[in-house]
Amino acid sequence: MQTMIRVCMLIVIAVLVGACTTSTAGGETGRVVNVVDGDTIDVVINGTEYRVRYVGVNTPERDEVCYADATQANADMVEGEIVRLVRDTADTDRFGRLLRYIYVGETFVNRQLVADGYAETVLYGDDDEFYDDFLRFERNAERNGLGCHPTGIFDDGSATR
Repeated sequence: MQTMIRVCMLIVIAVLVGACTTSTAGGETGRVVNVVDGDTIDVVINGTEYRVRYVGVNTPERDEVCYADATQANADMVEGEIVRLVRDTADTDRFGRLLRYIYVGETFVNRQLVADGYAETVLYGDDDEFYDDFLRFERNAERNGLGCHPTGIFDDGSATR
């Protein structure tokens, strides 16, 4: 009987410890406090604000066509939300931004931006876990004229950065 009580106590303690941390089995969580553009957000994790660049995708820059549309598409999914941030290979880029895959609930934001045509697939170094998956979604968005594709903004002939 005492062994059973000890086991139950250990389970309760493990659950409580797990609930008190922002780290999850598939990354860490934080709240989006600012949407910078279509592929960059500011997130507060454990009281510290970080700039986060989405892995595997690229959206139009401020001076390019479709910038506002891509930024709004991103904001519609993540603004003010609790997100899960998952690392691929690299931790940060040359600007010190965290490089992450972003999830809001069951929505994989990086992939959704590509699927909706607001982001193109790009390969940054060794961060390639979803590269082939993203390419399939990009080809479909292009074929169907979704999002930014009709503008030609993604027609630079390169998938690497």
